[in-house]
Amino acid sequence: MAIARGAAVHVLTRSPAARALALDLGAASANDAYDRPPEPLDAAILFAPVGDLVPVALESLDAGGTLSIAGIYLTDIPSLDYERHLFRERTVRSVTANTREDGREFLAAAAEHRISATVTPYPFDRANAALDDLAADRVNGVAVLTMPHQGGALSDGS
Repeated sequence: MAIARGAAVHVLTRSPAARALALDLGAASANDAYDRPPEPLDAAILFAPVGDLVPVALESLDAGGTLSIAGIYLTDIPSLDYERHLFRERTVRSVTANTREDGREFLAAAAEHRISATVTPYPFDRANAALDDLAADRVNGVAVLTMPHQGGALSDGS
C-alpha cells in the first residue's frame, strides 16, 4: 500500500525469500533485519515480535521519525541510549487491533490500487503446521487458513 501511495519502502527481514519478494513487489531495497536502510527513514513499522530490533529500527529513523510496533506480543526491548535512539524527536508507538471498519477501508484502498497478496494457503485443520512454518521462515508472503465449505453463506456478524 505504501508503494502504491508513492512512498519509498525499504524492507529489512531475516528471510532471503522475503527480501526477494519485497524487491519483486517494488521495494526500493531489501536487506537483513539487523542492517541499516540506505537512507534515514521518516517512519518504520516493526512487524517481528523481536524486541532486539527496536533499537536497530530507532537508529534508522531520521529526525522526527516514528517507529510503530505492530505486534500484539514483543520480546523485551534492550536498554536504549537516549542520544542514539530517541534524541531529535524520534517517537515509538504501539498499535491497537484493527476494527472491521479498518479492514473494510484497507480492502477498499487495496482494490483501488489493485494490490494483491502473496499467500500460502493452509487448510484449517493444519493451523499448527502454518504456525510452525511461520516460525521457521518457510512461508513466503502470508499464511492463510482456509475453512472447509459448509454449504451456506457466512453472515456479516460471524
